[in-house]
Amino acid sequence: MNVTTSGSHSTSGLSSSLSRPTDQSTSARSPLPPSQEDSLSSSDVVHAHRVQHQGFTSESDQTLTYLSVVWHGGTLGLAYFSTETSYVYMMMDTAETEDFQLLRQVLTQVSPSCIITSSKQDEKMLQVLRHKESSVLLSSDVEEAGVQLEVLPSIDFSLEVCKRRILALNLPSIPQHFTESERVIYLSSLVAFENINMVRATGALLKYLDKNRVGVELEDADVRTPVLALKTFSLENIMIIDDSSYSALQIFQKESHPSVYKSGSGAKEGLSLFGIMNRTKSILGSRMMGLWFQRPLQCLQELQQRHDAVEFFASPSHMEVTSSLQDSLKHMKNVNRVLARMRSGQASVGDWQALYKTAYNGIYIGDVCRAQPQHIHIFNRISRQFSDDLHRIATLIHKIVDFEESTVHNRLVVKPHVDPELDEKKRTYNGLPDFMTRVAREELNKLDDSITECNVIYLPQLGYLLAIPCTSQIIKEEEKYHMPGLEFVFLSNGMVHYKSASTRELDALLGDTQCEITDHETSIMHKLQNTILDHATVLLDVMECVAEMDCLIAFASVAKDNNYARPQLSKESGIRIVGGRHPLQELCVSPFVPNNTTLGGKDHRLSVLTGPNASGKSVYLKQVGLIVFLAQVGSFVPAESATIGLVDRIFTRIHTRESVSVGLSTFMIDLNQVSLALRCTTDRSLVLFDEFGKGTATVDGISLMTASLGHLLSRGASCPLTIVSTHFHGLVKQNLLPSSHYLTYQMMETIQDGEQLVFLYQLVDGVADSSYACTIAAQVGLPSELISRGAEVSELIRTNQPVHRVDTASTETQYQRCSEVVEEFLTLDLEKRDLVDFLKKFVSPKSQGNS
Repeated sequence: MNVTTSGSHSTSGLSSSLSRPTDQSTSARSPLPPSQEDSLSSSDVVHAHRVQHQGFTSESDQTLTYLSVVWHGGTLGLAYFSTETSYVYMMMDTAETEDFQLLRQVLTQVSPSCIITSSKQDEKMLQVLRHKESSVLLSSDVEEAGVQLEVLPSIDFSLEVCKRRILALNLPSIPQHFTESERVIYLSSLVAFENINMVRATGALLKYLDKNRVGVELEDADVRTPVLALKTFSLENIMIIDDSSYSALQIFQKESHPSVYKSGSGAKEGLSLFGIMNRTKSILGSRMMGLWFQRPLQCLQELQQRHDAVEFFASPSHMEVTSSLQDSLKHMKNVNRVLARMRSGQASVGDWQALYKTAYNGIYIGDVCRAQPQHIHIFNRISRQFSDDLHRIATLIHKIVDFEESTVHNRLVVKPHVDPELDEKKRTYNGLPDFMTRVAREELNKLDDSITECNVIYLPQLGYLLAIPCTSQIIKEEEKYHMPGLEFVFLSNGMVHYKSASTRELDALLGDTQCEITDHETSIMHKLQNTILDHATVLLDVMECVAEMDCLIAFASVAKDNNYARPQLSKESGIRIVGGRHPLQELCVSPFVPNNTTLGGKDHRLSVLTGPNASGKSVYLKQVGLIVFLAQVGSFVPAESATIGLVDRIFTRIHTRESVSVGLSTFMIDLNQVSLALRCTTDRSLVLFDEFGKGTATVDGISLMTASLGHLLSRGASCPLTIVSTHFHGLVKQNLLPSSHYLTYQMMETIQDGEQLVFLYQLVDGVADSSYACTIAAQVGLPSELISRGAEVSELIRTNQPVHRVDTASTETQYQRCSEVVEEFLTLDLEKRDLVDFLKKFVSPKSQGNS
């Protein structure tokens, strides 16, 4: 009797078959145990936490501060009310991450007595607000610190409701005779309503104050909490830039995909400052740089630390170190999601691979940084925070997880020699095909000679079975597949499956080996997972440090390629730039003409810039703003040298962001931007106005421009650093601005060569004589007759001469014609003469055609 054996491991189990034909063959496949997926669901539970301080007295006896917080869509909006001033202070929407460092700084700076937030806020943020070790709490317990946390219904934070509540404010500065529309316009100049989270926080704060009658001593129910003014505030170490300034300076600019099918999700960064600076190698670094750009700093120490690191990485002598660090940064992953999946028991093989790569490359980065100068803050920080726990995590994963086998089986597989008991089970399992072949041979010998083939198979949960093909004659003759000594189990795919004495012995001896191996490996991986989660802090530190390093190396790469210089930072108000360039314009124009900038100090705090159209005035304004911005995010700047006094806020009136939804005209939007600058600037603010007043009549525009600049000059040494470009040459020629040593006139130099106007794009002292509009119009191809007529009208207006239409007859001819009409009309016999014929006599054919 010839025996043919075949053993197979499959998702359904193991099998071994015997047949009586003469040829012999053996085959084996690796077992693939069933995958197990655990899904956890959780519901949002809102806990209202209210802590009363036993020592609170009446509101009139002490100053209380009520802080309202909204965190949504990755941005933080804040507003607080102080009983000392009765002012509501608002902080514009600012990017915030899940570590809530910005929120902690606000709590430290504001020191609120009561914190208000929505019931739908993230639990992580609520824990920060509740935490007894939060920086706002001065004692070891929330109750002892006297902080009251109010979790209000989410309806109180509805955007439209909050907006209406703000518009309903009765501020003392609003004239009583204002109509509703005038009130809306006035309040829109005080509140940037595009900051959604700020508006929600402010509206909810106002409702809470009214409901709890804060600052109200009378019993009259109609009396509301008195709010004297709306102010904006910022953190002490963060520079404020509003959305209009971000857009005007082209710091961010999203470009949609040209395909209509991808327009919703295919947006990418276009030609913008962030686009050219973002040379990061990891997604962690890219996100960190975006956060830095949304939070430019005023902290001199931290900025100097960044500049030190950029200078190190930009040095040619450190090129090899920088290159090796960049190679490792490419493999750093966002392990936050991996850790979250581990906590829910849903981490995949790919997640474990990402975690191992991050830990492994983190070890290498730590070793490299320890060998570098420790006066560089990022090296010192990595040397301290990349502890032995990181080595332990990487070593454990390397010793335990078999990634090659895990990829094949699509589940986590433990390496050999980790657990002796597991190794023994695997040896038993791997030897099953041969053992089952011997059992199948014994079973075949016990069966009738008419049965030429049988299989011994293994199925999870069912155990070991004897499978006989239905083609055997004896099986066909038996009723209900009954066989002596065998127990029928089921019929499938032409095979009848039985339980025999031998298969029952296998069940008792070996049991469900495959499931036992899977359970054992799962238990080992669960212990490894718990160990990693216990040391997750080091992984989070690794992510933050490598993201910061990635940004600094990206800054250094741009600085080295584009010849940027390290700025010198100072706490004194003033800007000194030598050979400054526009970081975007110089990439598009060759050659780019650099310009110097001097603002601040004891004089020259306001510069009025004139010059022809297209001479580079707007580029120069943006150039100054971008250089200051780059210096305060920690980058080098496009200049030969620069000394930057830390700026607390950048105000612009360069680009008008028009929208139907705003409900304001173009000129009204411009006025709001200027109004914000006039009200909120300090001596450390930077103001950039580009042709303010051009959106209205010339006389009105000059008047508003003169009044605005006069107001800034009246502040003397407290005048903000201001650059204004304008075509209103009457400001200078008519001496409309007050004489002041803080005021300087500058212009973009040009050369007039006959009818040809040559732009030099060079900033010099002085005032331009003309805007050269006709000359520029000729350069862009306007018809010569239009240009001649424009020059003629311009000269007539300049010399106060009347302007006549070209197609209108002279005054004498018109007078003669009118006299003839009057004389003939006086002699007209209305009873005999047809009036229509009379009128036709004095109406020209052209007029008849029009009628």
